[in-house]
Order: sequence, then structure tokens, then C-alpha cells
Amino acid sequence: MDRRALIADLKSQIAGSGTEGASGFGVIPLGMQVADLLPGGGLRKGALHEVAAAAYRDMGAATGFLAALTACAMKASSRPVLWCEARRPPFDMGQLYGPGIAAFGLDPVRLLIAVPPSDGDCLWIMEEALRSRAFSLVIGEIDGRSAALGLSATRRLQLAAEETNTLALLFTAHAKGNASVAVTRWHVGGAESRNVLYTDEIEMLPGRPRWDVSLARCRGGQPGRWQMEWSAEESELSLVSLVEEVQAVPLPVLREVEDKIVFLRQTA
Repeated sequence: MDRRALIADLKSQIAGSGTEGASGFGVIPLGMQVADLLPGGGLRKGALHEVAAAAYRDMGAATGFLAALTACAMKASSRPVLWCEARRPPFDMGQLYGPGIAAFGLDPVRLLIAVPPSDGDCLWIMEEALRSRAFSLVIGEIDGRSAALGLSATRRLQLAAEETNTLALLFTAHAKGNASVAVTRWHVGGAESRNVLYTDEIEMLPGRPRWDVSLARCRGGQPGRWQMEWSAEESELSLVSLVEEVQAVPLPVLREVEDKIVFLRQTA
């Protein structure tokens, strides 16, 4: 084992990947600073979790946060990831873009994308994929207002995840979700990244991705709201500060630089 792999392994053990919580399912570490926010120190395996955008304008930001969670799952396991992608409203912002997700820290070789024709098909594919034990993570994009997505459907996904100790994520767009047995529910909005100097103080580039993240539900833990930053190099989330503290300080206007913006989805 080389030095980088050894350090990564030690970090994951400290963050909780090598331990099991009260449930006995273990966790996916998201980063040292985020470990204290979740029971067991990470995102619980063998469970269903939900991610939603705070508003339609935040759909891209929520996709980025979902990609960050996916990168953490890839870091913790060598198995592939299944992403069931919807290409109908409200998921009409474009399909996943290979170079963009690679720059975000995901391994495109280990990412299998399915395009179910309906929400019911998506739920069926997710359940079968979870029971197959072939994936480290199964993701599904379903509008939270869908008639197919209810308490019974989420209970089936939760049972399938528990049976195989596999992580399951639902991206429910920006609508208020239906009744669900999900262990955690995240609401994600965009946040301005820290400026990075390019040539001088006038030429500034966008820094690491940041989000306004609300943990609306956390079984066995406490909800909260923070601003988080993503490091693609380390595949870790870190805390910037509480959102209330960030909002108290006006942020400077950043001039966008096209060749440094990472696009996670493409429309053409």
C-alpha cells in the first residue's frame, strides 16, 4: 500500500468507515468535519437517504451535492454505482456530463447510468439493483410529487437496502416530498464559492463548490443547516460555517470565468 492509499485508509477509519453504529450497518464517511453531524460519523449504509433542491434554480447545485456523496461512496468501496437518471421535468436541466463528473471526483468507469421510462420503472430498477449486491450505491431521480413515490415504495427500498447493506439515495427534485421512511433528508441550495486569485485581484476564479445544506431529517441525530465545501482532491466535505453566520456578512460579486466552471450536466 502506497503512502496516499495508507493516509486515505486511516482517514476513512477515523471518520467511521471501519466501525459500525448501533444499527450494525456501518457508515460512509463524508469528511472529518462532517463526522460529528451524523450518527456513527457518516452516511449510514443499508439505508435510504433523500436529497432535494431548495428550489428549481438549485437543481444543478443539488446534483453537485449528490455527486459529492457519490464520490464518497466510490472512495469507500470498489464496487460500481448505479444512477437512474430522469430526463423529464423537473429533471430537464440536461443529462449527466462525463468530463464534469470526472472533474468532481467521480470515476466515470465505475458509474452505470440507467434511463427508466417512468417513475415506477425507476423504483423497480432501484429495488432490484439493491438486492443484487452488485453496487456500492444506487441512486434514483424521482419527482417528490410523483404518485409512484410514497410510504410503501420508500419502505420497499429501505428493506432492500437493509437486506444487502447497500446505500440508496433518492433525488426528489425541488418539490416537497411525500411521506417517506428515509433515514436522512437533505435540502440543498447553491452558495458562492471562495474566490481564487488568478493573475491579480481583478482576475478572480471560482473556488471549490459550496452549498447551503439543510439536514431536515436525521434518524438518531439532530437536524441543522450549514454551508459546506467540497474537495474533489480529497473526496471530502468540510464545514465553512453556519448559514446564519454566512448570511450576516455580504459576499462579493464574482465575475464568472467560463473555462474554470465545472458542468455536471449537458443539454446538447
